[in-house]
Amino acid sequence: MNSIYFSNYEINLLLRLIIAHLLSDFLLQTDKMVQNKKWVSKEMFAHIGIVYLTTALFSFLWWQSILIAFIHYLIDGIKISLKKNTHFKTRNTQLFILDQLAHISTIVIVWIFIFKNYSAVFETINKELNQFNFTLTLMAYIFISQPLGFLIGLATSKISNSEGQPEKTDKNGFRIGIFERIIILTFVLLSQYEAIGFLITGKSLLRFGSKDENKKSEYVLLGTMMSYAITIVFGIVLKQFLNE
Repeated sequence: MNSIYFSNYEINLLLRLIIAHLLSDFLLQTDKMVQNKKWVSKEMFAHIGIVYLTTALFSFLWWQSILIAFIHYLIDGIKISLKKNTHFKTRNTQLFILDQLAHISTIVIVWIFIFKNYSAVFETINKELNQFNFTLTLMAYIFISQPLGFLIGLATSKISNSEGQPEKTDKNGFRIGIFERIIILTFVLLSQYEAIGFLITGKSLLRFGSKDENKKSEYVLLGTMMSYAITIVFGIVLKQFLNE
């Protein structure tokens, strides 16, 4: 991989550091380690030892690997403390995402300090953000996620609140809709319209093959068709504005 701002060695080292993290935090971390880790415990120290050895062997940066392993220890310790807090006890998904973002950010920051390529990182980010296609596509994906989901929810609220329908919000359906629209928009931008047909067929079999009431099926069908139609049309219009 060639880059205007980074050498192949720099990019390769960053990838190796990330591979080391994935190996040590997932493949080489046992369930026993995850369940019994504490600020001071043999499971925690065993895990941090694996983090250090894996990072060092993949990067040959012995001293920098100590720094990465130490920060990894702090992040895991903070996560353990947060999980004891009542507010975070049921927020496992959010904690997991924050935990992994912190680990990857640590690796990237250490990598930047190794090569002192601050200006190159800034130039790369600045270049992407100033590209019209990137900015427009990013805006499109953000719009078709939650904003469009809320709009469809408002449009179908009359049916969802009619007799026999639950008043509570269908959070799972809302989340499924977000991922469906992301997939559909991606297919449209790639001109893979046939794949959208398979997605619609699969959704129909899963959601409408159950013994639901007519009103509920009608509500789900209306919301689904609105979601698909708006996303497809939005994607086609978007393609006309993107610079080839």
